Amino acid sequence: MKRMSAPYSRAARRRTAVAMALGLVLAAVTGAVGAPVAGAASPRPAKATASAPGTVTIGGLCLDGRNPGASDGSVVRVDACDGTTAQDWTWHSDGEVTASGACLDVVGGSNANGALVQLSSCEPGSEQQQFSDLPDGTVYAAKSGKCLAVQGSSVTAHAQVGLASCDPTEAVEEWNATTGQPAKYTLSATAPVEFNNLDDTPASTFISQSGQFYYQSSYSLYGPTDGRVWNFYTGSNFDTATADSALDSAVNPDNSKDSNADTTWRCNNSPTGLESTSAPSGSGYAERNYCDLLGTWVDPDTGYWYGLVHNEFTPQPFGDGLHYDSIDYAVSKDQGKVWTIEGHAVTSPFSTTRDDTTAFPGSTYYYGDGDPRLFVDNASGYFYVFYATRVLDKSTDTPVWLQHVARAPMADKMAGGSWEKWYNGAWQSPGVGGKESDILPADGGGEGYIDPGADYSPTTTGTVEDQVAAGTMPDNSQLAVLNVTYDAYLGEYIGTAQNTTAQNTIAQNTGTNAPLHFYGTKDLATEKWTDMGLVTGEQNAAWYRWFLDTGNLTSENVVGKTFRSYCEYNCSTYDGEYVDVTIAPTASSQLPAQPVTSGRSYRIAAADGRFLAQDASRLSAAAGNASSASQEWTFTATGDGFFTVTNAATGQALGVDSSSNAGRAWDSAVTPGPLGSTPADGQEWYIQHIVRSPATRGPSVATGGYRLVNRYSGLALSLASQASQPVATAPQRDWNNSGSKGQGGDTRSTAAQTLTFTSAGRVTLG
Repeated sequence: MKRMSAPYSRAARRRTAVAMALGLVLAAVTGAVGAPVAGAASPRPAKATASAPGTVTIGGLCLDGRNPGASDGSVVRVDACDGTTAQDWTWHSDGEVTASGACLDVVGGSNANGALVQLSSCEPGSEQQQFSDLPDGTVYAAKSGKCLAVQGSSVTAHAQVGLASCDPTEAVEEWNATTGQPAKYTLSATAPVEFNNLDDTPASTFISQSGQFYYQSSYSLYGPTDGRVWNFYTGSNFDTATADSALDSAVNPDNSKDSNADTTWRCNNSPTGLESTSAPSGSGYAERNYCDLLGTWVDPDTGYWYGLVHNEFTPQPFGDGLHYDSIDYAVSKDQGKVWTIEGHAVTSPFSTTRDDTTAFPGSTYYYGDGDPRLFVDNASGYFYVFYATRVLDKSTDTPVWLQHVARAPMADKMAGGSWEKWYNGAWQSPGVGGKESDILPADGGGEGYIDPGADYSPTTTGTVEDQVAAGTMPDNSQLAVLNVTYDAYLGEYIGTAQNTTAQNTIAQNTGTNAPLHFYGTKDLATEKWTDMGLVTGEQNAAWYRWFLDTGNLTSENVVGKTFRSYCEYNCSTYDGEYVDVTIAPTASSQLPAQPVTSGRSYRIAAADGRFLAQDASRLSAAAGNASSASQEWTFTATGDGFFTVTNAATGQALGVDSSSNAGRAWDSAVTPGPLGSTPADGQEWYIQHIVRSPATRGPSVATGGYRLVNRYSGLALSLASQASQPVATAPQRDWNNSGSKGQGGDTRSTAAQTLTFTSAGRVTLG
């Protein structure tokens, strides 16, 4: 572990900063709580799914809709449980919570702390009437991203109920909805295992075109003699990987100042570095820009390595303790030895100029877009980058954490103009300088983002604490610092985030450890994340997390039913650790529909018109022959989200050599072989549904095609019709190589890896 002791080091901040909790500033919102709306409460239309009526309790008292159904504006409070209908609450799948035909409602649609809840006429689709009982016991209000709390310092009879910053450790927020929506998942974890290769970023895994496994991490510390390094580790998998000394010490042959071992020159002379300015005299920040490589992808066309670069620049822009943030992209054309930071990918919608009081006339400023987490979504052909922003008080550094997301077509190779931000429910804002929406959980049927009118504005007066309390700026997003993977077993994207009780501090605070929450979404194009549950034994307050598939120990991008969840700093037991997490649905009907049935045989055809066939000991991409058992393949589920695929005539399984890099290399031969009682990861495949995401808004649409992706290599089965390109595995892509192979780029067509499965009728009894 490489750290520094300068006063503004990130390591020092983690351990010494004093927690500055965001209070419930009720006085600031007195005027925000409006008068009840007059008029009779209308009956609620029948919904498809609803719970049975039941109580919602807290501290031995019941949530009580006093005089419900009499008129709009019936005050909601807590009172002694008496079995009356005023305390019977029905939870609906669209987020409405009703008593006697009226809906729970935030007065005036306010986002302010202390904004009271009442019973009102139901207005289907109204976010201020959408709530969810979360696995941690809080009741989440979809519009504001806040939670319901008994008003006052304790739970007492007749106390009213209103909004507060979500904190499941507060007794005034510990609800029990006896007939709330049932849990959809069960989550469990093993005891933590220590991990010692700590750095100042999460580890990012990738495999080169030769099949060599790597993971990469960085640190860029602030003092004049502190290290600024891009680190690389390599081995057969994550557990065996050690420092790659050749890459770590690589120096640009054309510039001795530019090296992976000292990125000072690289950062300061990058596009962001050249736009930056130095900190005031006497500052602990010695440089004008600090940059970390964070997230690496290998281009199928060329074999070049691309990565996102997190910049922390123009330190102490208002004489405070922090800096601005932005995200650039870089490329290496020689397998990681020399890197060129090409340009901007995602930058702030606001000014990043020092002392810009015109752009930031009040007491706060927006530090920009940083802490990126790259997710490569081969199913849709997009890069997604999840990134965070802190809004800060100029004088005290008191922060609030907001979360954002942008995406770019993979075919554009991270180029600056290719990124689009998620804004106001659509992909419609440029990555460089465009507006961005704060994303938050969509539990309770919410939209999953803060309305632009309630998002941060530099012209709003008041401190960060005052604005959050008044509802004029979002509270800490529960999704802040989100890292993402795809769970092949669940058929769902899952993510973990920094816990909200730790977000109120500049540094992480070990006194604010909380259970690790998992969030899920079926479709990244809609960015609607919901709370899957929590792992109570994995208490932490960490920024740095990532996933790893336990089946191959190389992939953070796709995992199975049980996977590793890593943590760095302020973890439950060690400075660095991982736990094996298992997420399972409470009903098998929640598992994804597959295009094949386990135990049944299918003909596998590529979009180039060829069929997968076994000829003796080899495979071929042949013309179709419906009567040939050699072209029939039986899919058998492993129970982990993957399948084995065996030939109906021979019983041999599709696979690649999983004992060496050769089986992970591009164009690696796929061969039939015997299947043991436990398949090798080279004989396991997951079926990827290929989708097309809309240009601006709406859900992704399935194309009708699939890929068979090998678990060992992460490459797709390719059925090329040319004799010179036998059945092999190839990088996943949704575009064709124009012909330039670079350092050994792949030239197989997308049609060869776009598959369909047609039932052959044969059933294997097991």
